[in-house]
Amino acid sequence: MREVGKNKHQALWIEALNSKFEGVGDSWKREDFERILAGFEGVADYPAAIFPAELIAAYPEAAIILSVRSEDKWIKSMGSTLIHMQRRRAADDPSPMAELSRKYNHHCWGDDFETTGRTFFQAHNKLVRELGQGKRFLEWQPQDGWKPLCEFLGLQAPAEGAPFPRSDDWVEYKKMVEKERAAEAKASHHASIIWIQCFDRHDQLCKTNGETKKAEQNGQEHPGYGNS
Repeated sequence: MREVGKNKHQALWIEALNSKFEGVGDSWKREDFERILAGFEGVADYPAAIFPAELIAAYPEAAIILSVRSEDKWIKSMGSTLIHMQRRRAADDPSPMAELSRKYNHHCWGDDFETTGRTFFQAHNKLVRELGQGKRFLEWQPQDGWKPLCEFLGLQAPAEGAPFPRSDDWVEYKKMVEKERAAEAKASHHASIIWIQCFDRHDQLCKTNGETKKAEQNGQEHPGYGNS
């Protein structure tokens, strides 16, 4: 996604999404994707990951790596990044990135990630596995380490013990989301305590009022009140 904004490719990816999901224009082929990908040796992440079939057809010589992770971890990560950011945007935000985000959120999970995000994740991985049959295909996860990845790509693996690179463009954003959610949880907890206290006070008043009426019926003063 970083390269999308850096190279101002939002409008082109929106055009690709319109072609795939809305039938606007012809289906994208290699020459279309080259308007975005020329000069790159590989592609990953959104929005490219929305086009596995189209990209594999356009670049039949390319190696395919399906990077997998826990469904729950993916959903949590999405909820702290792309989904969270989309919901914070104004509905009428006219920026190119906002328009792109609205478009793929609508077409990928129907603007309801909590309900359909997991199904989308499962369907995506299933489709890529099917498309990878008979091709240069590797299913890989970071904990597999260097060896299977380098062997697949025909590269020499780094020396044993070499640290595996880890980079996350969303680190600072995730920290902000964690602080925001912690503050919301604290506020919610405080509100629930007040609510419970209100109910306790209401119950006491109801009990007091009931005892008062009973005493009045018996011609007695309520023990909770002093004599006048």
